[in-house]
Amino acid sequence: MNIYIINLPAQIERAAFQEKQFSRLGLAFSRVDAVSIADVPDDYYQKVAFDWERPLSRAEVSCYLSHKSLWQRVISDNEPALILEDDAYLCDDLPQLLSAFEKLKVSYINLETRCRKKIISKKIERAFFGYQLKQLYYGGTGAAAYILWPEAAQRLLDKEQRSGMALADAQICRTKLGSAWQLDCAGAIQLDCCDHYQIKSPYQTTSSLAKTRFQQDVIGSKYKSIFKWRRLIAQFKLGIIQMRAFFCLAERKEIAIKKSKFDLSN
Repeated sequence: MNIYIINLPAQIERAAFQEKQFSRLGLAFSRVDAVSIADVPDDYYQKVAFDWERPLSRAEVSCYLSHKSLWQRVISDNEPALILEDDAYLCDDLPQLLSAFEKLKVSYINLETRCRKKIISKKIERAFFGYQLKQLYYGGTGAAAYILWPEAAQRLLDKEQRSGMALADAQICRTKLGSAWQLDCAGAIQLDCCDHYQIKSPYQTTSSLAKTRFQQDVIGSKYKSIFKWRRLIAQFKLGIIQMRAFFCLAERKEIAIKKSKFDLSN
């Protein structure tokens, strides 16, 4: 399975962290240059910045485009890939898990947990080495570690054609990806979540999207009404998902991790 890590060339320390991590795991990966703010032309940014439920910052648009480039690559390669952001901290069991996942015929597997609850099935679809795969109804935030198959990648691009751009994780969350699963316990967290999960961070960092939001005070009243309407629609759709999920014996829970499986010093 191809493994791609999105990394800005200027983020040398993050790249070094990933080199050390993958050396520990014994896996090969390809570093992919992230789309930078400077790569986004002004006219294109103005065209897409107001597509979602609130204005997108240039950094958020750049992040989305970085993920989109790999969705396109998954389609062109016609095989699944593990897509990672450069602050993804991975569990020691990842090689065995990837080997097992390659045999599956699914659309999407989320490996990550990020301090918030998700809606997943109570039924265990598959079990590997003490980890479980469960149907994912609603994933919430985070796009730092996921496996994407070509069918789901195409659905993401089709969703953009219909509904425009969003945060990368929001686009994944709001797109019907087919057979979407969540790994429980999680196989990845972002480094800024280490304290939350009570494990030592191997590298101190903050989210690259922190404090990049569009300044709300410059938004006109027209767009404010549009954003409010879009958020209401999104909440209505989420309510439907929650109702359907609970009738299907789902549960709303924060995905745990196995603390002993996150140790870069090994």
